[in-house]
Amino acid sequence: MNELPLSDLPLHDPRLYAAGFPHERFRWLRDNDPVSHHEHEAYAGGYWVVARHADVQAVSRDAETWRNAPSPTVDVPPGSPPEATMDILINLDGHGHTQMRKVVNRGFTPRRIAMLESLVRARVDAILDALLDRDGADLVHDIAEILPLHVIADLVGVPEADRAQVFAWTERTFAFDPEADATDRLTAAAEMFAYADGLSRERQAAPRDDLLSIVTHAEVDGHRLDQRQVAAFFMLLQNAGSETTRGVIAGGTVALLDNPEQFERLRADLSLLPTAVEELVRHTTPVLYFSRQAARDTEVGGVAIREGERVLLSYASANRDERVFDDPDGVDLTRRPNEHVAFGAGGPHFCLGASLARLELRVMFEAIARRFEGLAVDGDPAGLPRLHSNLVGGFASVPITWTSLKPKVAASGSR
Repeated sequence: MNELPLSDLPLHDPRLYAAGFPHERFRWLRDNDPVSHHEHEAYAGGYWVVARHADVQAVSRDAETWRNAPSPTVDVPPGSPPEATMDILINLDGHGHTQMRKVVNRGFTPRRIAMLESLVRARVDAILDALLDRDGADLVHDIAEILPLHVIADLVGVPEADRAQVFAWTERTFAFDPEADATDRLTAAAEMFAYADGLSRERQAAPRDDLLSIVTHAEVDGHRLDQRQVAAFFMLLQNAGSETTRGVIAGGTVALLDNPEQFERLRADLSLLPTAVEELVRHTTPVLYFSRQAARDTEVGGVAIREGERVLLSYASANRDERVFDDPDGVDLTRRPNEHVAFGAGGPHFCLGASLARLELRVMFEAIARRFEGLAVDGDPAGLPRLHSNLVGGFASVPITWTSLKPKVAASGSR
């Protein structure tokens, strides 16, 4: 057996991801200990990490054995009851999850997503047009984070005048800054919750054609959602719908610049955009993991797991599994098939916003390929700051430069 790559930090410690996802450590786990046990200061029995693609899929698709409740993260110890604000979609199972998902699905129908394309293109054009008189920017803050924040705000129904404040709450709630105070995070969440509650009450009196109105007036099992549930929906959508897409835009652009032959291939043939998007999503995998709790005694990959124990499904590891992907650390914009698990690995909790994310990414990467000349990262990507998180991976900042930025062009109509 090969020697485990050294690290004094446990897998749930955000500091372990300060230089990017530790692919070497997880490669060792896939080869030598694919369902491994780890201690946690808040877990009496620790937790298990599932590193291989096949095992991640098996757990994800068995909703009878594996539950999301009380939370799909390692912030809530196994067996703990959900907190008052936590009965939201990703924390629910069974009938409750199915009914809630039907409600939110109304805002993500293929027709509604297709109608958003012109709006997404306008947003992308505006973002890049704002940089026309410059030759450098921060890829994260000036480009990547702006698009998904506005698109989700458009979908949910946040007024333009309120968006800067909502975006600030989103950043503080996630606490990606290692210096962030826990009290500040809770305060931001409480303020955002109160804002969502007020906006929902407005929709009660005067509904509009937006997702918040849909959720506010929806019924589950014959009953309206209460204000707490509606506000929690708002927070989930605004947070989850922005941070992950931002990570793929930033990380995917860096990956293209690290693989210039692939980037030039895309620039020469934009019909590659659909497979390119899937490959860049696989390569970046912004959501590093979600967890499940065993509803009964079971096993994963031949390893016995007891009822109540928690497993972490490492999506970032599964998406680099050599048993599934040829040259998994490389970038191949024509990769087919590409059964990545970045949107989840199947089952009832597959990402509800996957189609919206794909639309945003396709339009943004098309614009980057068409409009920038001489695009480059200003510095070594390996040394750039990362998000302080064990859940969401990605760059915190990426300085870029370019030799020219072309005016916007007509939509290509590529899919």
